[in-house]
Amino acid sequence: MKKIRFDIKDKPLMSIKKTKTLMITPKKVALIVFIIFLVLVLGYIYREICFLIRPPKLEIIQPPTDISISQNIIEIIGKTELTASLTINGYDVYINKDGSFKQEINLIEGVNTIEIKSKNRFNKINTVIRRVIYNK
Repeated sequence: MKKIRFDIKDKPLMSIKKTKTLMITPKKVALIVFIIFLVLVLGYIYREICFLIRPPKLEIIQPPTDISISQNIIEIIGKTELTASLTINGYDVYINKDGSFKQEINLIEGVNTIEIKSKNRFNKINTVIRRVIYNK
């Protein structure tokens, strides 16, 4: 007798492609939560360090830089941080609850230099200088 040989090759009907799917596991969830927590903590530390090393904000609304006026009194209007202490030409100025301030200054004839200083509790100083020319 003759031996008959059959070669059977199993081939899938469709090719199987390996695709990468995102598997959500407890380990990955814990890692994502830890990373978010770490970013928030580092952001908070950065904010606190910046608060300690930067001078207080000081915005002068009036007078504008280098003006000439014909009145002998000028009103200084501005805004700073609530926790800061403010001086204009060395005199202490009251700061309102919203951080704004207003102070009148007597001028002498000629060039007047107005020095506005805001100092926080860590002795960081922000200084703005305005020059006002008074002409009679």
